[in-house]
Amino acid sequence: MKPVIMIDLNSGNLLSLENALSREHQPLSRIQQPDAYDFTGDEILVLPGQGRFGFIADRMDALGWRDFLSKWLINGGHLVGICVGMQVLFEGSAEDPDTRGLGFFAGRCERLNHPKTPMVGWAKLDSYKLNMKDQYAYFVNSYGVPDCENSTAKVTYGDTFCAAVQKNRVYGFQFHPEKSGRFGRELLQHVCQ
Repeated sequence: MKPVIMIDLNSGNLLSLENALSREHQPLSRIQQPDAYDFTGDEILVLPGQGRFGFIADRMDALGWRDFLSKWLINGGHLVGICVGMQVLFEGSAEDPDTRGLGFFAGRCERLNHPKTPMVGWAKLDSYKLNMKDQYAYFVNSYGVPDCENSTAKVTYGDTFCAAVQKNRVYGFQFHPEKSGRFGRELLQHVCQ
């Protein structure tokens, strides 16, 4: 099994994510800076995030992750972004317009027109990819990507937006798979192979 490295930016769902991933008995580490680990290129990086787009992007800069992840992605590295961790894979966000994302996916995050903001709770995914059709996932968000050519799942809650994206070995989930029950755990297991 490939080692899973959780990027710790002091933001978010690390414990619940660790619990979900540790059930699969995969080697799991948590690091704050890329120079704290001897990478071989075989690892699966997981970028969780909760909070503001700008905070996550600034932490990536301060801890040396922006340059590392840019090279990692160019070289075909395996990465899973969750919640704001997915959002920073895009070019930017209306939440913090002067802050740039990694730009791995084209597009920007926009404030979504939800019936209730933030969106907190379960919503049904619309996708035939990664066995996500008619599955329910747990969301906590006010911002999202309205459309993306790499979208693998969408959800409608007021506005329709990308719930999941994929390009090569890079996956992004706007929802929290670690909080999405059995479906979410199986999805994490699948993308962390």
